[in-house]
Amino acid sequence: MVARASADEAAALRLLKTRCFSCHNEEKSKGGLVMTSRDALLKGGENGAALAVGNPEESAMIAALSPGADPHMPPKKQLSTTQIATLSAWVKAGAPWNASALEDAPRPVNLAPLPAAYRPVLAVALSPDGKSLAAGCGSEVVIYEVTEKGLIERARAAAHLDPVQSVTWSPDGARLATGAFRRVLVWNAHDLSLERELTSGLTDRITAVRFTPDGHRLIIADGRVAEHGTVRIADVAIGGVQTSWPAHADTIFDLAVSADGQLLATAGGDRLVKIWELASQREVGRIEGHSAQVFGLAFNSDATQLVTAGADQQLKAWDVRKGNQIMLLGKHSVGISAVAWAPTPSAIFAITDAGGLLRYTNFKPHTGAESSSAADERKMDAAETALHCVAVSATGDRIFAGSHDGRVLGWNKDGKLVTKLDVNAPKPATAAAR
Repeated sequence: MVARASADEAAALRLLKTRCFSCHNEEKSKGGLVMTSRDALLKGGENGAALAVGNPEESAMIAALSPGADPHMPPKKQLSTTQIATLSAWVKAGAPWNASALEDAPRPVNLAPLPAAYRPVLAVALSPDGKSLAAGCGSEVVIYEVTEKGLIERARAAAHLDPVQSVTWSPDGARLATGAFRRVLVWNAHDLSLERELTSGLTDRITAVRFTPDGHRLIIADGRVAEHGTVRIADVAIGGVQTSWPAHADTIFDLAVSADGQLLATAGGDRLVKIWELASQREVGRIEGHSAQVFGLAFNSDATQLVTAGADQQLKAWDVRKGNQIMLLGKHSVGISAVAWAPTPSAIFAITDAGGLLRYTNFKPHTGAESSSAADERKMDAAETALHCVAVSATGDRIFAGSHDGRVLGWNKDGKLVTKLDVNAPKPATAAAR
């Protein structure tokens, strides 16, 4: 169970959020000061640290709140003596920072069944051995066997009232997890029997879910559009959220975990990509290379490089350690919905809002802005419908995508569109036994 903030701590942090964060955040940072985390306050801005932990009398932040201070903060309205006392007491107590205090209370929502005509496939995932495909179609989750002749349905279950936003396999292929509105479910992957339900501690729509490489924990992207994106980590066996931290100022659209479980990458609606040290939840890298929402990302096999894709029609690859762009892949006229990186041989696959599927191989990293020589680009057969998600086998010879019109589409290694499966089409009737 995650410890909650005390009443005094919560009051101080909410006061910072309502009166300070709007001018002192990662994007604005007036005076070079960011106030959205304890580390940022200790680091300070152009005039040094904002906090002297345990000593409010020597804290620049508290001094700036005085009516006669120059500069005076907040610049437009004086805090009350009670509010200043609240912040002073918080600093004296050591400036504790429990991120749960910054989260808004869940808004009341009554979910109703989805309209019959709305059954998009928003999530697809291949099992680790590549022999099974899971798809979230509308509020259902479906598992297919992947055969040379196509997909054969093996199991189907009603999963959520909200559309299934994310599907992920455990590393051993024994479990499947799905995420939707304030709910994460863990399934037996053989027959889709429900093993565990997680609802406590979730705030809003669950946009991405990933198992850690050891299979013991689930990493969950939770958040409210245009307000916040929170990363939560839950124990699979217990089913409860163990830790959480605010990661973005908008929706987290995608998560990527390095193969060794040390790094987590998050893609945000705030146009940022962040790299986290998973053990400490410490931000160790930040990419500001997109001008619109970042919808997808993926590590290469050893997590030395990261590919990102966004609504700004850009597909870029980055050096994870240095944080610099090493490739600009292709020139696109529509947004890129999702991306995957197949390890052997190394290949990047990207899908677009217009139904395009692109494959990039033979990478030639560089520091310039040119895109024509960064990699070999191949355009696969177009889907002629908006695509939302993509899953690729380890060898890149089987590619699957989910469409807005409720289909799972599949391509072979030659880029031919060989599967067009309507997930909700009725099964053909079998002949009656004589």
